[in-house]
Amino acid sequence: MTAPTTPTVLTTPTTPAPPTASTAPGTQAPSGRPATGRLRLGIIGFDHWYAGIPFARKAAENPAVELRALVDRDPERARHVAGLTGCARTSTDPASVIEDPEIDAVACFTSVDESPGLCVAAARAGKHIVSVKPLAMTLEDADRVVAAVDAAGVHFLPSESRRTSPLARRLASLVRSGRLGELRSGTFAMNSSLPVCWPGSTDGPGWWADPARTPGGGWIDHAVYQIDRMRWLFGSPIASVTGTVATVAHPGLPVEDYGHAVFTLESGAVVTVEDTWVAPPGGFINRAHLIGSKGEVFHDTATDRLAVLEEGGEWTFTRLPADTFDTLDVLVAAVRDGTAPGATVHTARDTLAACLDFYAAARGTR
Repeated sequence: MTAPTTPTVLTTPTTPAPPTASTAPGTQAPSGRPATGRLRLGIIGFDHWYAGIPFARKAAENPAVELRALVDRDPERARHVAGLTGCARTSTDPASVIEDPEIDAVACFTSVDESPGLCVAAARAGKHIVSVKPLAMTLEDADRVVAAVDAAGVHFLPSESRRTSPLARRLASLVRSGRLGELRSGTFAMNSSLPVCWPGSTDGPGWWADPARTPGGGWIDHAVYQIDRMRWLFGSPIASVTGTVATVAHPGLPVEDYGHAVFTLESGAVVTVEDTWVAPPGGFINRAHLIGSKGEVFHDTATDRLAVLEEGGEWTFTRLPADTFDTLDVLVAAVRDGTAPGATVHTARDTLAACLDFYAAARGTR
């Protein structure tokens, strides 16, 4: 995959999931672990260290979790995370976690190309799964994961889904209560500088910019979060997508550093999703704007404010609620308490399909 150096814009209908057993919604059964037992967890891979290291630290601090093992192809990286978490067991072999009967769940934060095989093996071993985002390079690989998870009856939590964070709950409350009316349009945007392959590294973005290891660059890196939230809040299937991808700030980068998608939903609402790596070093902003028939809500990380306009009123401003990563809490609730997760392996598959449809539109390959 090579991103064009100049923008291209095309339109294509989105590709629906094929009507096969592998993509039909399934029921995921909770683990047989006692309701009062600690969730025994192993983490495989720290390629996606931005997510993997905070997840490991949160696991080490959670009294409902026992962090049993850390695995990475680079033993120094595993030892580094062990030093941050106090986890005594490290390895370079994923099988040491997947095949361990004393481990209940696996969190996979490898590069995208490695994740499907590990998730399939983990599901077949009866492990619950937290997966890196997106869950696969292709829909074919995604469907292998879906089939394995459904067959095993385990929980699969996509790391791109944040539906119980304080911000997510606030947005959902505004939408579900009808205070915004019928949603008509939305904007999600995240702009950052290039990622780095490891904390403090000067070796560049590493796997994030390797088209053999990830299906896209600066756009998909964060669009997965926003597409999940878009589909959850708007509650309408995607009808079509137009798109633009480009290499704007980093000539020669083998993946795009700029992407802008426009999704038209079956409800008639139009939602834009812009994600980039074009900001200067250290630059970052995340923002969203939802417009309904009765009101609006806007938030951004630059001002740390959430603004709400309701019918017949004026804009009100409050501090921006935290948009914390809640995957571990959702996993514990699912396994220990039987609380059904809001997002599953099918959700992750649909998010990947939307992303791939955008790339096909933007590159004129469909």
